[in-house]
Parts: sequence; C-alpha cells; structure tokens
Amino acid sequence: MIMKILKRTVQFLLVICCLAALWVLTRDDMSEVGIPYAEPAAPDAPLTVTWLGIATLIVDDGQTQIMTDGFVSRPSLLDLLLRRPIATDSDTLEQVIDTYKINRLAAIMPVHSHYDHAMDSADFARLTGADVLGSVSTANVARSSALDESRIVAIEPGDTYSYGLFDITFYESRHAPLASNSAIEGAVSAPFALPAPYTAYKEGGSYAIHINHPEGSILVVGSAGFVPGALQGVEADVVFLGTGGFISLDSEYVSEYVDETVVAVRPEEVVIIHHDDLLGEFGNVEQSRLIPSFDKTRALELQQFVLPARLTQPSFGVPIAIGGTPPTASSPAR
Repeated sequence: MIMKILKRTVQFLLVICCLAALWVLTRDDMSEVGIPYAEPAAPDAPLTVTWLGIATLIVDDGQTQIMTDGFVSRPSLLDLLLRRPIATDSDTLEQVIDTYKINRLAAIMPVHSHYDHAMDSADFARLTGADVLGSVSTANVARSSALDESRIVAIEPGDTYSYGLFDITFYESRHAPLASNSAIEGAVSAPFALPAPYTAYKEGGSYAIHINHPEGSILVVGSAGFVPGALQGVEADVVFLGTGGFISLDSEYVSEYVDETVVAVRPEEVVIIHHDDLLGEFGNVEQSRLIPSFDKTRALELQQFVLPARLTQPSFGVPIAIGGTPPTASSPAR
C-alpha cells in the first residue's frame, strides 16, 4: 500500500514538473509578442540612442556621449538567492567600452541605486573619465568603488546638468511596486566594502531622466513607477519606458503609469526597456522565462495605452535616431 502511494506521488510530481517545463518553454520570445522593432539609425544620424540591455542607454551626438545606468555585469540567480558578494565584471565592461566606442563619455546617470542600475557606474566612470550623477545613494555606491569625489554629483530633482549640448534634468519617480524588491528598499546611507551582496544596493531616490539636445529630446523611465504630476509640462520626442515585471502589474496601474510617463509628455515613439532577463548573459535580450514582462495580451494593451505614439522595442546594440523624420517600425536588426 505504501509503495503504491509513493509510486502515485512520484508520478504526480513528474506530471507537475512536465507541465511546469512546458509552461516555461512555451513562453513568448520578444519577437513573438507583437511589439515591432525600432528602425536602426542612418549612419549620419546626428543624435542616437543605443540600448545595451536592462536600462543602459548610450546617448551620442557625435561629440559627447552620456549614459544611463551603465550596468553590464550579470550576477547569477544563485548569487542573489544566497546573497553572495557580487562585483563588476571588468572584462565585460572593458569589452563594451571597446566594442561600442565609448570614448567620449561625459556623464553616467543611474535611474536609481539597485545593483542592476548603479553597480557598474563608478567603474565605467573610472575607465572613461565620466562623472556619475544620481541620488545620495548613488553617490555612496560610487564612493564604495573609490571613485574620485570630484567626479561624483549628488543631484537635486528639478535641476539641470549640462554636458556638451546635452541638458539633463532629473524628475522624482518611484520604483515599480514589486514584492520581490523588499530586501533592497531604503537608501544607501554610507559607502560600503566591495564586493558586497546585492542587498547592499538599496534603491535610494528614483528618477525619470529628461535629456534635451538641439536635435531632439528623450525621457528615460527606468522602472515602471511614477510620481503623479511630476512630469507636468515636460515634453519628449521619444520615451524609453521601463517595463520590468510588467506582467505582474494590473491593467489599471499600467494605464495610470502610461498616462503619467507617456501621455503627459506627448512623444512620437515609446521604446520599451528593462523587459529582458537581468539574470541572462550580457547581450541576451529575451525576457525571463520564469518571470516574463510580456505576453501578446499585455503587449497589445500597452500599444493601445500609448496611442497616438507608436510602441517599439530596441535591438541590442543598434543605434536608434532621435528627432528628425519619424522612422517606421521594422523587423529586428541583426
């Protein structure tokens, strides 16, 4: 009798495991959810944005480069679950600087201070000569990496910081309301010893970053959160919209989020970011199989919410033109 019960239990567990595996394996790839890919910029485009995964963007006008986040390391799931010390992947960072010709970088702006946004910012700054701009928490993360104090700028929301022809303004925002972030809420009140577990990288202040340039303007919303009314009077040609954890957020919240971050600033185009798997290898831009951001229903819903703007997704490492004649959506660039 006991053997029969045990056998049936094992069979039941095997069926559950098979169904779970099937559920994971049949999740949509980003090329299948129905969001078209942004048109690559022409070689002579005067102002471009290049996405390097998560919320890392290189904005380049041919003279000056600025960057949001600068996160290229990819600590593993075990690193996070076991709270093992994590550190910048120096080899990947140097390869990125070389491959994407990051040789005119003036400023790096983490949208908040979680590890997947701020961890690599000081190392990028050290190797390129750039400043790190952000909250007091971001400043303390940079100090933890022993970045020279003269290159650390603790910003004030609403103030504008100029580099080359770029004017950068930080507006108060919030992180997406995700239960998984309970261990990394709060602020980084002082520098800490490195390497450190991911829990050392507390959120601190969160910002929507507006970047204005004579050729065009963009708004970067790195996480699916907002402060009601914070962007009143702000306009942008393109919004780079954080969509991490999107599928777990209810439609009413997503609608309000889009109203406050997209409809309010009247862009021509909305480009999703932070939809990819932050635990995948650098350069792998598929969404997480376990915790995806999109299915076809959520993608269609978002397309409707952002109207009359068009919704696109970026191709990894491929520049998108800002300003000028609106591009048409295309298949993924390779």
